[in-house]
Amino acid sequence: MTEKPLTEIQRKIIRVSSKKFAKNGFQKTTLSDIAKSAKISKGTLFYHYPSKEELFFVVLGQSIDSAFEDEFDFYEKHGYKFFQDRKNLYDDLKKYYDLRMAKPKLVEKLWLEGVIESEHNPKLQQMLSKKDNEIVQIMTEMLKFARIQIGILEGFDDDDLLELAQGLAAFFRGMFLYRVMGKNADETKNVWVKTVYSIYTSKK
Repeated sequence: MTEKPLTEIQRKIIRVSSKKFAKNGFQKTTLSDIAKSAKISKGTLFYHYPSKEELFFVVLGQSIDSAFEDEFDFYEKHGYKFFQDRKNLYDDLKKYYDLRMAKPKLVEKLWLEGVIESEHNPKLQQMLSKKDNEIVQIMTEMLKFARIQIGILEGFDDDDLLELAQGLAAFFRGMFLYRVMGKNADETKNVWVKTVYSIYTSKK
């Protein structure tokens, strides 16, 4: 069953909310603040999103989906420039990191905020767990794409790629924390490149 397209009001609410949640955090962001910034009534906001947890989950979900769509779009338009020659794989990963991974993303701030809040919010914890499973499935599809289009991970079947995606998802979450902790940018890049290179050149 396909989801209904967002209305203009819903898009406006999500756009305003994402900035509020990322800047002020889940706890300090109120639905009243969001309604005021979006220039709508609280009744209208509650009609579309009855709780702050539900609104935050929608905002986070939209942000994650948008990030993956952008990534797939990048691969379709520019992927042929990267990773085609195994001899250049390491350098290509460094270039890719500079282009796609170096700058902090809004989705990272939202995800970390969700993790912090979910520690004492079972409802949000359940929502995030479901989204994490979706992320792993999307990453698995990306690895399948890389196996076919780029010619890496040839020795891995679909089940293997699912396990790799689970590991990569955990690794990328750790990289988010590196940024938050203020780790040296060059060190963070080095960790990312070496780890992904090791995975991409591994064989069964």
